Amino acid sequence: MAALLALLAVTACSEDTPEPQPPPPPQGPRFEATIRRTSHGIPHITGKDLGSVAYGQGYAFAQDHFCSLADQVIKVRGERARYLGPGPGNAHVASDLGYLSLDLYTRARQAVPRLKADVRTMLQGYVAGYNRYLEETGPGGLPAACANAAWAKPIDEVDLMAYHISLGLLTSSFQFISAIAAAQPPAPPGITTLPQETFEAPSLEQLQALRERDVGSNGWAIGAERAQGGRGMLVANPHFPWQGELRFWESHLTVPGVMNVYGVGLLGVPGVLIGFNDHIAWTHTVSAGQRMTLYRLKLAPGKPTHYLYDGKEWPLTARTHTVSVLQPDGSLVPLTRTLYSSHFGPIIVIPGAADWSPQVAYTYCDANLTNTQMISQFHGMNRAKNLQEFQEAFATHQGIPWVNTVAADRDGTTWYVDGAAAPNLSNAAIQSWLKASSGADPLATQLLRSANLVLLDGSTSANAWVEAPGARTPGLVPFSQAPKLSRRDFVFNANDSYWLTNPAAPLPELSPMHGFARRAPSPRTRMNMQMLTEVTPAGASGADGKFTLDELQAAILNNRSITSELLLAQVVERCQRTPSATYGGKTVDLTKACATLSAWNGRFDADSTGAVLWREFTGIYPGPHFFDKGSLFLQGFNPDAPITTPNTLVPAPSTGEDPALVNLAQAVTVLQGANIALDVPLATVQFAPRGDKRIGLHGGLHRDGVANVISYDTLQSTVVDQPPARGPVLVPATGLTSEGYVVANGSSFLMALEFTGQGVNARALLTYSESSDPASPYYRDQTELFARKQWRAVRFTEEDILADPALTQVTLSAD
Repeated sequence: MAALLALLAVTACSEDTPEPQPPPPPQGPRFEATIRRTSHGIPHITGKDLGSVAYGQGYAFAQDHFCSLADQVIKVRGERARYLGPGPGNAHVASDLGYLSLDLYTRARQAVPRLKADVRTMLQGYVAGYNRYLEETGPGGLPAACANAAWAKPIDEVDLMAYHISLGLLTSSFQFISAIAAAQPPAPPGITTLPQETFEAPSLEQLQALRERDVGSNGWAIGAERAQGGRGMLVANPHFPWQGELRFWESHLTVPGVMNVYGVGLLGVPGVLIGFNDHIAWTHTVSAGQRMTLYRLKLAPGKPTHYLYDGKEWPLTARTHTVSVLQPDGSLVPLTRTLYSSHFGPIIVIPGAADWSPQVAYTYCDANLTNTQMISQFHGMNRAKNLQEFQEAFATHQGIPWVNTVAADRDGTTWYVDGAAAPNLSNAAIQSWLKASSGADPLATQLLRSANLVLLDGSTSANAWVEAPGARTPGLVPFSQAPKLSRRDFVFNANDSYWLTNPAAPLPELSPMHGFARRAPSPRTRMNMQMLTEVTPAGASGADGKFTLDELQAAILNNRSITSELLLAQVVERCQRTPSATYGGKTVDLTKACATLSAWNGRFDADSTGAVLWREFTGIYPGPHFFDKGSLFLQGFNPDAPITTPNTLVPAPSTGEDPALVNLAQAVTVLQGANIALDVPLATVQFAPRGDKRIGLHGGLHRDGVANVISYDTLQSTVVDQPPARGPVLVPATGLTSEGYVVANGSSFLMALEFTGQGVNARALLTYSESSDPASPYYRDQTELFARKQWRAVRFTEEDILADPALTQVTLSAD
């Protein structure tokens, strides 16, 4: 009314009557996007704004992986038992209770309104596109994994934010979900069991296996000094599960004049996590640092739910949760359980290492439980127009959860940072942990350290996280103190700590919360460094030491093995000299084994006829012996020669049998018992099941010292798209089963890229293919390319997209 009166007053006092103004133009649809798919189903999505391009991305993603995200949403909602029943060993009930205890939805509801407008509109657009796909197909039109499933339902932006927070917990709380659900105070005197459901907490051995699995990556950023074209180059080679929620999905997103980015992201995440734009390219590797610390609480005498902190008695916080559990007859039965937390975080139990007794309880603090900045972080990276803007995204958001980043810009500068969230401990707290004298149980400290877990005395604030200016959350290491290195030759990471980012310029020792300096790198890291630093005619970068794009592609998939390059000739010489050994009380003829290894070129290629025997031979040696002298290497690790040490096979004893030949005899016996020929080509027994097809594959294990990792474990927590069934495991260290090596993990998105004067020249492969739906034409097509080491050109320019004969197009809009 006030505006109307003002207008009338102006009109009455004016000498000229204003001309009537035309009505505002119609706003048009809220979201509008065009999805063009090129060969192998890669979607190129153009939107009029950021919300629109995310709308198109959410729709295209749902076409390929709707069921996987639907499953993850019921996981973080704590509804798996409601829809899927209790699960084996009450696994679904434990998952529901664990996630409810983390209160992800409260965190998500608080975070969504605080997002910047451009990020929130992308979240909203992605949700709308995903839901549109469900509306169009209907429950019956979904892929078989979730067709007509009651849990395949629409989502909202809070669901998606809660799921994103859960992704940040991959290397921390994710591992303790069942340990949270299983944590109950000790029974009162005279009562031996508590009258409630029991859940299986993870054992120490399970935690060790979880944290030592072959989930990692190789990332190379090549600078102007090492690039034949004089501009930046990049190799992305993340190693992640081939099934479930941790698969990558590839897309190209364009908002004219605002953003033009290509690459992959984890399922259900808007934008690109690994990829490139016109100015910069980047990839990630899982960080060797810590995302959490465990605490041993001293309990008040006679009060198992009260603990002592700085001399005062504190009560544990008790929260009661109820989950609905589907019964065989279709009914739902409520299950209620009270769970506890300290001011650090949830109470957990780890049988044999961290039990809740009348005297002590165990808890932990998670650096990523408060991380709601992941999408904002990656959005800033996606839109960066130069390296400085890219770096500012890290400084501003500090939302990287658990990865290192390596990047190269078009001018040939490279950059490394371990910007992952890390606890900021005082030096005194660190030293007490390292010396196992913090007041925590020394035995428990050592046991948990074997699983790379930090245990501190939780009865004193001296071990609490230290606040530092500029940190995203009080108690974290601020970006200004994170390990970083910029070079014009190269930076790289293969999941070891920051210190060997470039062997010519080792970074100084920092907090071990970022990983340890001057510690022996893994065999795979050594193979990476060998290829990056060698300058020989037969080397990865040739005689001139300058990489071409073809050389980068060849290097990351050459399947060279550092263990074979260091030891093969010595093993063959010893075997030829003494072609038999005793194993299992029997004399084993090693003649054919010697001949097989002698003829092998030392690589884990598909047609290699010695790789299987070598893997089973080296698989007998304990893992720590690959890092220093012991039963395998004579010369120990020298931190001043990290590429070449340790080395030299331990010599045979002067009397008695040669342990190396005994181990070779054991490998021969294992393969013969599995009916596998000693000289079998690797791809005959190492394969990925795809529907009714078995696709033989090249690649090695982390411990083989091969960059291109192919392995058999998985980190997923999905109930759809499960890993393939496999026969009994014969050799846990190598993954050999009665069916061979059944691939479930390893090289996932492969990309080799160079900036040129004309733009970006990139080639890529998504090893497990774009879709998880067996009925899709994009379910195994790229897996077959990967088996042949056949890269495909990335279509980034309009000209390349339009030239694809397989091009399809659809335009979507929503009010």
